[in-house]
Formats: sequence, structure tokens, C-alpha cells
Amino acid sequence: MTVNCVVVTYNRLELLKECLHALERQTHPLNKIVIIDNCSTDETPKFLSTLAKDTQYHIIRTEKNIGGAGGFSLGLKTAVQDGCDYTWLMDDDTIPSDTALERLMEVADAEQNIGFLCSLVNWTDGTPHQMNTVHHQAEGDRYFRCRNCSFVSALVNTEAVYKVGLPIKEFFIWCDDIEYTLRISEAGYACYYVPGSIVTHKTSTNYFPSISEAPANMAWRFYFQARNSCYIKRRQQKNKIAFFFFLLNKYRVYKHRVGKRTDGNKEEFLKAVKQGCKDGWSFNPEIEYIKR
Repeated sequence: MTVNCVVVTYNRLELLKECLHALERQTHPLNKIVIIDNCSTDETPKFLSTLAKDTQYHIIRTEKNIGGAGGFSLGLKTAVQDGCDYTWLMDDDTIPSDTALERLMEVADAEQNIGFLCSLVNWTDGTPHQMNTVHHQAEGDRYFRCRNCSFVSALVNTEAVYKVGLPIKEFFIWCDDIEYTLRISEAGYACYYVPGSIVTHKTSTNYFPSISEAPANMAWRFYFQARNSCYIKRRQQKNKIAFFFFLLNKYRVYKHRVGKRTDGNKEEFLKAVKQGCKDGWSFNPEIEYIKR
């Protein structure tokens, strides 16, 4: 079975180089590596120009930063249209171990009707990364059933992409991976967490994005977290009255957590999540499908 890979990058050249080097060392061959350069402003474009003649790479530079969600949507579409059985998704700060893909493909060969497979994601010290925890049910001694995962090493079946469409690019950042992998599992596909497939998520710290502790310059991101998570809930909760009370409670929880901040940026965070919850009532992006 052929595997294409998608790497979304933005202004992290050294990590991108490390990621690509790790991909070159994979014990299971990669057919093509699609790199989405999200309009980087550092030396990334110059470096990627040196790979332009390498036929294994398909490099796309966007005209503006379309966010991680836009990058993964475009990358997955490109990878599938280039031709493959599976597409391996990751950010530029994902460093897969040499056998990470091989371990995933062992499960792909063993099971039927697979939607996606995901890896064990560790931080740089070898402990599990708080941002990429997978909730799973026991299925066997090598892999476990799950419903969703992050895009830090997710292997997606092309047949599932044709059926459920692409990730929602309008999400921009945050929750796009949860929404998409939930969409796949809810479509009836078998999805597995494979702890024998190990990758390292090289963030500066081992953290989960908490609104009570996030740096002040991240306030704008919580608009997308609120809006996008509300969209996911609205898709599941068809009763408008119940969803309305969900929104009220969600904002109440946000307000309580923002109140725990010890800096002077509470109003900025509250403004972001209040607007996100408000927009979550009507945010209704159209899912893009790929024609065979």
C-alpha cells in the first residue's frame, strides 16, 4: 500500500528540517511528501526551493497564512489526488521515530475498514505529550480502538477521505483534527491508536492549551477554540434549546477559568471566547469533497 505524507509548516525551519530528516529515515517507504508552506516569512521558502527538483516532494506555498486547518485540508486533498492508499498527517514540529510509519502500516495490513490510525505522541523528555492524549478502548495487545486524535501523526485512509470529505479549512486553527477524525469514526470506520508507533512533538514545553495559563499573545486563538468546539457540539446536539444552554454554560466555564489568570489580560481572553461562543451558534462551513 502506498503512503503519501503531509507536513504543514510555518516559520520553523530548523524543526521542518528535522521532521523531513526523520521522514527520510522511515523503515516503511513514503511515496510522496507534500509540504504546505503556510506563507512563511523566514528562510523556509529558500530552503524548500532546494527541494523543488526532487520528485518525491510536492511543495505548495500559500499566498497567505491559512492556518493549520487550511494547510491540512489543502495538503490532504493534494496527497489524495496525487494517488495513495493512506496519507500521513503531521505538523513541522512532529519528529517520528524510524519505525513510526511501519508500526502504523502493520495495523493497516491486519485490519479491515480502517478510517485512521494514530501514534503515541511524546514530548522531548519521553513523557506523553499533554496536548495529544488519545482516549481509547482495549482492542488488542498492540493497538486500541479510538474515536478521535490530533493531526500529530494521523494516518488517514483514502477511502475515508472520499466518503467524509476534507478537514474544514475555515476552522483555521484548533479542533480541526478532532472534528475530522470524529467525522471519520462516526461514519462507521474502525480507528485505532497504535502505541508502538512513536513520535515526538517538539513544542517548547509539555503543555495543554489552558485559557487560565496561556500566554497573553495567544488570546486570539481561543476565539477559534470556542467557535470550533461549539460547532462540533451543535452538529451532535440537534435540539436548539439544549444547545443554547450548552453555549451559556460553556461561556460560564470559560469565564470561571479566565478568572484564575494572574495577569492583566482577562478582558482580552473573555472577549475572544464570548465572540467565539456567539459565532458558534451559526458557524456553518461547507465540507469540501474530492471527486474520484
